[in-house]
Amino acid sequence: MNLIEAGKRIYEKGLVVGASGNISCKLDEGRILITAAGTCLGNLIDGDLVVVNIKGKVVKGHKNPSSEMRMHLKIYKAYRNIKAVVHTHSPYASAYAYLAKELKSVNPESEMLLGEVPVASYFPHGTMKLAEAVCETIKERNAVLMEKHGIVAIGKNIAQAEELAELVEETAKINYLVEMLAGKS
Repeated sequence: MNLIEAGKRIYEKGLVVGASGNISCKLDEGRILITAAGTCLGNLIDGDLVVVNIKGKVVKGHKNPSSEMRMHLKIYKAYRNIKAVVHTHSPYASAYAYLAKELKSVNPESEMLLGEVPVASYFPHGTMKLAEAVCETIKERNAVLMEKHGIVAIGKNIAQAEELAELVEETAKINYLVEMLAGKS
């Protein structure tokens, strides 16, 4: 599975719109493949992918890497077993992120694969402070909400990270429905 196919699926599932979100995978210990800034995940082509080294320098490609490159690199440096990062702006999960409200496990899948989904403190997008907050919050988790922003899911490959991002959105939907049915807003 490659990033172009994953981007199309993420887009088709409604986890991103327009040029929101970004994805990456670790090629080796020194390089990652990441989507370029301002690209639509649903329309990715080879030229929309950039290879950067662990310091963030472009080593292959003609576009600028995603503005969230620092966050991707920080995760890869901190968690050596992680090989893929998916950042989406899915609507239900983003609403919880905006409110800085943690997601609860609501079914066996979310309990087993996600647990509670914590919220990383707000910092402006693309900053090292945001990268540090996400990296610290995600430890021993597979996903995190980014306050007033979106979500990040990580995995041992792009398919796993993509599936976890989808599960976060489904978990957010169920959290919302449970709260509405229980009479809480």
